[in-house]
Amino acid sequence: MKIFPVFLGMRGCPTRCIYCDQDRISGAPDLDLNSLLPQIQDFIERNLAHHKQIAFYGGSFTALQQYYRENLLRLVLKLIDDQTSFRISTHPLFVDEDILDWCAAWNIKTIELGIQDFSDEVLRQSCRGYDGKQAWEAASRVKEKGFELGIQLMPGLPGWSQASLAENHARILELKANLLRLYPLIIIRGTALEKIFHSGEYTPLSLEEAVTQCANYFPIAEKANTRIIKLGIPSNINPEEIVAGPWHPAFGELVKAELVARKVLSINPQEEAVTLEREEIRLLKAHGGKALDKVQAWFEHNT
Repeated sequence: MKIFPVFLGMRGCPTRCIYCDQDRISGAPDLDLNSLLPQIQDFIERNLAHHKQIAFYGGSFTALQQYYRENLLRLVLKLIDDQTSFRISTHPLFVDEDILDWCAAWNIKTIELGIQDFSDEVLRQSCRGYDGKQAWEAASRVKEKGFELGIQLMPGLPGWSQASLAENHARILELKANLLRLYPLIIIRGTALEKIFHSGEYTPLSLEEAVTQCANYFPIAEKANTRIIKLGIPSNINPEEIVAGPWHPAFGELVKAELVARKVLSINPQEEAVTLEREEIRLLKAHGGKALDKVQAWFEHNT
């Protein structure tokens, strides 16, 4: 699937979450879709033989006024071919039956929901404006209507606990969404969360904790037939905008290296050989070789 991203910033968001500043996260300029049309046309012409999507990321697409949504889509519809559809990200409170019928009529095939967490307490502390039941119902509704369903979760939100982690694991296993994004929470300059952090009331995940929590989702996603498509916030954020938290420009590779290390450590070296692909060896050695150090330390202690 080829994807052309269009960033909406914070358009349509019904509330301001304590951690959020989409403009800083995406690093994208203010939306001017007209200026993007030549790029979209080029993207479509270069990928005529491929299934592809024009994706509206950031903000809450279905919370926008209907006339504005339709104006955005009309600009692009005149360019697309029959291999092109739309993907949107949106807020769980704005996917009722009527909106989903509208989405189907406008060639929207994939809907990603910024659920962030299924725990009532975590959602309350993050000022999300809905509870876990509403999040679950929204995701189920999208799936039942036949859309490709994506879920976005944010490990490390205020109020998280081992119980909330277990609840999220269970919901992902039960929901069987098509896609999953994992964005460990970082503290962005100028957000309400920055003030909470400086007051000492919130401690972000360490990088190691974030890698571990994200890696733990992989066996669950595999059982649910859910594809994890993104790990960590976009790397094009200006690091100077990050106050604290588990940000790394290659966060996804750190998680993949952790998964390779776990694969090696699951094997009994007395009974079977360890076989790794070249890419897996590269991952173990990458970024200072911490994953390789973990493997070597284990073997030294257990053989």
